[in-house]
Amino acid sequence: QLGIDAEFKGWRDTGKHILLCPSSPTVTFQMNGITQEEWIEVAKREIKKYTDREIRLRNKPRPGNKWWGTDIKDSLVDAHCLVTNMSLSAIDAVLNMTPVICHGKNVCSPIASRDLKYVNKPFRPGRKTVTEWMKFIVENQFTLPEIESGKAFEVMKNQIV
Repeated sequence: QLGIDAEFKGWRDTGKHILLCPSSPTVTFQMNGITQEEWIEVAKREIKKYTDREIRLRNKPRPGNKWWGTDIKDSLVDAHCLVTNMSLSAIDAVLNMTPVICHGKNVCSPIASRDLKYVNKPFRPGRKTVTEWMKFIVENQFTLPEIESGKAFEVMKNQIV
């Protein structure tokens, strides 16, 4: 099937592991001021304060790394939640019934927990909230011609008012 399955299917009630998905090294440094490796260690240490669930790491698939050619859906099977700073893996998690804990500037932050102390009971907003969030992010993806013509500004302006 072509395209993305963008139907919100609700939240999984059970899960055994925490899926830790850091952003790229560049984005991690820009957002957190530390290396990706440091962010991973800090996140693991903090998660372990609150849970004894297994922590599984999944990095962004890049040619030559062990995640290249794999599908995040497989890593999300039986995940209790996904933890990231800015990775778009958070969207994959939501679309695959997995709650998210992320940075406050992540696109998923309105429907996610933003503090690792909630790792055992991450935020699981209702269907209406998630659907409204999905509409908002879809309606705010613009092409350069739409931005240049002012159409993007008009759409955004009407949403804010």
